[in-house]
Amino acid sequence: MKTGRLLFFWALILAALIPAKAFAQSDASSQQTQELRKELEEMRSQMVKMQARLDQLESANAQPSAIQPETKAAALPTPQEGTIETKNPLPQGPTSPQVGEQTSTYQEYSEDNLAAPRYRNVPTDPKYHGFFYLPGTQTMLKIGGYAKTDVIYDLRQAGNSDEFVTSSIPVPQVGGVNNSTVSIRPTRLSLDFRIPSKFWGEARFYFEGDLFGSNATTPRLRHAYGQAGNLLIGQTFSNFMDPDASPDTLDFEGPNGYVNLRNPQVRYGFALNRNTTFYFAVEKPSSDVAFKTPQFSAQPNTPAPDGTVHIRTEFGRGHVQLAAIFRDIAAFLPSGQTGDVFGWGINATTALRTFGKDTFILGAAYGHGISRYIQDTSGLGIDAEVADNANPHLKATPALGLEIAYQHYWFRALRSSLVYGYAAVDNTNFVPTPPATFNPFSHSNYSAVNLIWNPIGSLNVGAEFLYGGQILKDGSFAYAPRIQFSAKYSFVRTGYENY
Repeated sequence: MKTGRLLFFWALILAALIPAKAFAQSDASSQQTQELRKELEEMRSQMVKMQARLDQLESANAQPSAIQPETKAAALPTPQEGTIETKNPLPQGPTSPQVGEQTSTYQEYSEDNLAAPRYRNVPTDPKYHGFFYLPGTQTMLKIGGYAKTDVIYDLRQAGNSDEFVTSSIPVPQVGGVNNSTVSIRPTRLSLDFRIPSKFWGEARFYFEGDLFGSNATTPRLRHAYGQAGNLLIGQTFSNFMDPDASPDTLDFEGPNGYVNLRNPQVRYGFALNRNTTFYFAVEKPSSDVAFKTPQFSAQPNTPAPDGTVHIRTEFGRGHVQLAAIFRDIAAFLPSGQTGDVFGWGINATTALRTFGKDTFILGAAYGHGISRYIQDTSGLGIDAEVADNANPHLKATPALGLEIAYQHYWFRALRSSLVYGYAAVDNTNFVPTPPATFNPFSHSNYSAVNLIWNPIGSLNVGAEFLYGGQILKDGSFAYAPRIQFSAKYSFVRTGYENY
């Protein structure tokens, strides 16, 4: 009995201990579960953050980053296949204080500022409007240019029927002769290639042509150059020229005193400070000498290439540029000897934003033997002449070119420009005996006023009145008025035009 009670007592104790132990194990398990759940949530949060970071890195690799002017490495886009449609978004182009706001936004009818080389190939449009990736490559391409038609009417003989070249106006004029023409020769096509490079930042290859060849609509090459970093090789605007100081005219020629020449060259530049650059170039020479005597025709030669330098400062409202040129001009003289003369020149230009979008342009060039580089005297054969009859040595002729223009916006879609130009050459005392020939040009004047309207998209139409003439060495002269109407449609619609 006593033993049974003892067994019963131990059974009750065991029964009481077993649930307590189970409950203790249950509480411990619940606590561990909560801790595991907490750790799992923390791991999931970390995974989400890691996935977001991975997506961000993959997105950055798929889109090329902006190529800063001083950055050599650049992210490259993912190649696309089978279409010229841009699947990858275009990069944000680099900007630089070396290309100011006025330089980037200045509008002129000939669009020469789009073809001009820039410091480290910084685009005037950082958003690359009109560019697309070539299929399967990292190369961007823009097919540019425009279709332009000029309707021209001359109230007197004006010489060149497609361009207002004051040095071509005949002296004397035949009275009562009018002339009209319709020309599509200013129409041009351009190809602008941009290639990212880890070393150079961005390389550019630019090609452009128009229809001012030898015949009425023969194609003519204007630009063909490549630039990587600040090294340029090919044909483009002379380093002695300032393409951003080109007045806004419907006339294809522009003011007679403007320095304007596209020349094969090798050019290199570097920054002097944040806003100032210095460039030097070796350019194709050409001794523009063409005097003749009854027994002799000048035979020019080029002992050395032309050397050019320019220094340029950019700021938000415009720029200032000072350029210099050094030349070696040579030709065979009537005596049978070779004449060799040193030529030099300076060209100072500026374009300044005044009120609103209005722009003031001023340019002046002076030198000896630089007629080839001045708009209306180029090709006249008067870089150098025989000094005089008694002492027949070669002499570089002093030359002066001047341009001044003001562009005014009446409102966003309507603008006007008032333009004046002057060109002069100080001829020598050499007077060949007839029937010898020489160019008797002394000086000329050019003036223009226009009204240009952008009614819709990239269509621009305008009217212009031109008046100018030339004065010869003997004092005789001739002047001619011209009326011109033009319509131009740019092939690339950038989104900046009026609608």
